[in-house]
Amino acid sequence: MPIGPDFDVKDRIKQATDLVDLVGGYMNLRRQGRNMVGLCPWHTDTKPSFQVNPARQRWDCWVCNLHGDAFDFVMRKEAVDFRGALEILAQKAGIELRQQSGPKAKPGDPNHKPTLYEAMKWVEEQYHHCLLSSNEAIPVREYLAERGISQESIRRFRIGFAPLAWSWLVDRSKKTTFSPQILEACGLVTMNSRGTWYERFRGRVLFPIRDTQDRPIGLGGRVVPGIYGTEEEPRGKYYNSAETKLFSKSDNLYALDLARHELQNSKSLTVVEGYTDVVAAWQSGVKNVVAALGTALNERHVRLIKRFAETITLVLDGDTAGQKRTNEVLDLFVTSDIDLRILTLPEGTDPFDYCMTHGGEAFQRLVDGAPDAIAHRIQSETAGIDILNQTHAANQALDNILRTLAAVPVSSITSSAARQLRQQQLITRLARQFNIDAESVKRRIAEIRNSNRPPMFVPPGEEAPTSVPAPHMQSLIGKEKELLQILIVHPELLDRAIEKVAVVQFTDGPLKAIYQLMDDFFHDGRDVVFDNLILEITDPYLRNLLSQLHEDAICKRQTQHEDSTMIALDIKTQFDSVLASFADAEIQQQQRAKLSQLKDNNLSKEDEVTALEELFKQARQRHGL
Repeated sequence: MPIGPDFDVKDRIKQATDLVDLVGGYMNLRRQGRNMVGLCPWHTDTKPSFQVNPARQRWDCWVCNLHGDAFDFVMRKEAVDFRGALEILAQKAGIELRQQSGPKAKPGDPNHKPTLYEAMKWVEEQYHHCLLSSNEAIPVREYLAERGISQESIRRFRIGFAPLAWSWLVDRSKKTTFSPQILEACGLVTMNSRGTWYERFRGRVLFPIRDTQDRPIGLGGRVVPGIYGTEEEPRGKYYNSAETKLFSKSDNLYALDLARHELQNSKSLTVVEGYTDVVAAWQSGVKNVVAALGTALNERHVRLIKRFAETITLVLDGDTAGQKRTNEVLDLFVTSDIDLRILTLPEGTDPFDYCMTHGGEAFQRLVDGAPDAIAHRIQSETAGIDILNQTHAANQALDNILRTLAAVPVSSITSSAARQLRQQQLITRLARQFNIDAESVKRRIAEIRNSNRPPMFVPPGEEAPTSVPAPHMQSLIGKEKELLQILIVHPELLDRAIEKVAVVQFTDGPLKAIYQLMDDFFHDGRDVVFDNLILEITDPYLRNLLSQLHEDAICKRQTQHEDSTMIALDIKTQFDSVLASFADAEIQQQQRAKLSQLKDNNLSKEDEVTALEELFKQARQRHGL
């Protein structure tokens, strides 16, 4: 079970946070009775369905089937994991989190992030000024002009150049407070075996990478043909900053600092592959464009994108490698409940060439006409297949398509009438195209969904899942869900539950994880109450599931008879019934095992007779005979 920092720290931060003030900083709230309500940020909401309960410091959206506390709200709204939400709320509350290890870094230290930000700002200016005015950069300016990159673009993107001198940057830094060690911590210089500092980006045209707060954090460098003269050119055409305290290529996108200002109205983002692709698009008038930083798009990129955009158009080169990359990232976006569209350019072209040759309006028309991810998957899977005659290939293609459809979160479909219609249209289309009935298609999607349950938790040290699906209470195993709901409201019954029901008797992974946590609490002598349990869990799915179980249990209790004696009797009857159902399930499991042994002839004649007698005896008892 993944846990975060110390329980006391989490509790202090939670107690110091007013949920109404927190949520009110992101969206408009108004009072409705005892609660505050507003338009839900996670589905198309026309009448306020998002509720904040100030007394309980909880929020709910019953349409999305989402619930939680301050941590859950920040995790979803800011697309961060539990640790990220903890840091954000701690900062808001003025509570300092303990440093992981070592003394606190001081200004001027290579581990002091504010110092590194200042150094990167200075470095960006040095390289940019060098490109604009240095004689050494004349070939680079000519190269950029030949490619059609304007002076305006050079200034907008702060494009720079690193001269061929091995220690150009280190020499200039001697007049500043930035030591070579600080430049090294920024990923700009390194020391050779002779103890001499040299530059990583020498001889390259540079594209500064900024974070969403407009701070330079890294560089992308490209070799300029002919600049090295008789010296051998570096092997890699492109070179990006190494991972530093400021920069991670998996957490940033090139030009998002500029594009995010264009997304305030359209909420539509176009993702290309290269720095110059972005420059060409902007120069052609298409400004909601960003690029990955020399790495494949991953879950952390998706979390970042979802903070700013609702629709993503992924533009890939029209070559075989581009097609392969499309399939690699398709499921990633689909499972993240984001409107993804795929644009494959004509073969042999990239966004830079297309924008420079055809202009921004033509490029935007291609973007606007890009098929959605599911339609693209259907096109790519069925291309070149004779569905009527190539049965095996057709079945494989259909299964691949259905796996993509099954990956779409059910909550995103049920929360939108348009998406429900779209899903039905796709099912009808596939049924017609593959010559099968629509109900068979639906059943297969359901089978795949059931076999792909969300992970029970994220092991320590691994990334949290990008998409956090809402629990679907109807699909949970009845007796397991019912037992947990009873224990959440009546923790005094836990000792008897643990005596009668072992953790291994749970078959639903997420429910089993929650029962295991209750078991751990009980044996550790800790109070098994909802507030303690929720603070111990950091996995987003489990937090939402526990909240849903708690909310449902509270609602059921409120609708019961007001007579406390009657409620106690009802709970006792219900609890005994649930325990009996677990016992019955255990007996049935034993019966199935015996039947399997009988069927496989694994018993002696004497054991067969004994097993049959036991089976008959158990069957008569179950039927009251």
